[in-house]
Amino acid sequence: MAGRGRLAIALTACALFFHHAYAASVEIPSAERPVLGSEDAPVVMVQFADFQCTYCRLFAQERLPELQRKYIDSGKLRLEVRDFPLRRHPRSVPAARAAACADRQGQYWPMHELLYAPKEALSDADLNRHAGELGLDMDQFQACLDDLTINDRLRDDVQAARQGHVSGTPAFIVGLERDGRITGTLLVGDQTASVFSAEIENYLERARALAIREGRPRDAAP
Repeated sequence: MAGRGRLAIALTACALFFHHAYAASVEIPSAERPVLGSEDAPVVMVQFADFQCTYCRLFAQERLPELQRKYIDSGKLRLEVRDFPLRRHPRSVPAARAAACADRQGQYWPMHELLYAPKEALSDADLNRHAGELGLDMDQFQACLDDLTINDRLRDDVQAARQGHVSGTPAFIVGLERDGRITGTLLVGDQTASVFSAEIENYLERARALAIREGRPRDAAP
């Protein structure tokens, strides 16, 4: 019974971790990564993700469409994805490499959607099948997978995650970008739409105030 009690406490703690924001102010370097939304959006959300992460898949399937309708399509927010593959997920690095190679052919977001399909399909055969479905040049795709410079991109993402005090996935930094740095609030785990909205609205207001102080109200968020 004592063992069951400890397990119940552990599961409860895990649930609390994944459903409450860890609000901390962090800063990471800017990087050229796949972006959903306008480059001129006043607020940026950086997601550190793992393609085998259950809660990352949940975000892609349920939270992202809502954020896109409410903030991204209206030009208020841009989403930037960086990789943070976890060691316990053996297919996360191959999937991240496949996504990076799709990005080289301008097909990151369609590949992102396939990799986060409801039924996980991340074997080598699956990755090649996804590339074929997207009409990628398969010779270029295979050459890219063999290109060790892709590892530099993954390493840079992991280093940025460490700078931002990210230790698991999904993790999100919602904030503002200035002078090659992104400063914002770190949110950890499976967050509700209301948590995301509260942080985005907070930084939209900060962006408005900053634009007015700098004499550029037209650049402020709508």
